[in-house]
Amino acid sequence: MNNKFWLLIAGVLGVVILAMGWFLGVSPKLDEMAAANDQRASVEQQNRLHEAKLAELKKQFKDLDNLKADLTEAQLGLPPGDELSTFLGQLHQLEAASGVSLTKFAASDGQRYIAAPGATVNAAITADNFVAITIDLTVAGTQAQVMNFVSDLQYGPRLFLVTKLTVAQDQTSADQEGKPAGYTGSITGYVYVLVDPSAPPPTPTPVGSLDTKPSPSPSP
Repeated sequence: MNNKFWLLIAGVLGVVILAMGWFLGVSPKLDEMAAANDQRASVEQQNRLHEAKLAELKKQFKDLDNLKADLTEAQLGLPPGDELSTFLGQLHQLEAASGVSLTKFAASDGQRYIAAPGATVNAAITADNFVAITIDLTVAGTQAQVMNFVSDLQYGPRLFLVTKLTVAQDQTSADQEGKPAGYTGSITGYVYVLVDPSAPPPTPTPVGSLDTKPSPSPSP
């Protein structure tokens, strides 16, 4: 009886010791392994996201030169500042190409953009970043030369919207026999400025500082 009793006690103690070993040793280790596996899965998922983002950045970097070229071309038409001196240089090139004489160039103060009622407006264009500058030009030449100048002006590097055009014959030249009739073209329109919010504010060109009399010869 005593032997059986002690054997029973020993068996119970063995079970207790095994159970304690499980709870104190094996079970925590299994929990640690499960947590480590969960953490590893999370890290692997983050790594995949980072790899995808890195691949996209590499692709964009390959296109960086093309994007810079596109931006430079776009800024010729919509510069971040008024760039009136550059625009005047472009006018002299058009003057030489068409054969007219540019006799007047005047620019007004810039006006903040105001959308027409009911017009569809690009959300990127606001009164804070889009400015219109009124330009008044007068050119002299034959009728064909004046019209060629106006056409080239509208398709030049700088975006120019003609709002008013008057072409009148010069009566003095019309009275001179053997000479083609002279015409004067008066042109009013807008050039535009698209301000870059990430850059320092551009310094505006003083209004009237670029008004011209008969224009100088264009640079070669």
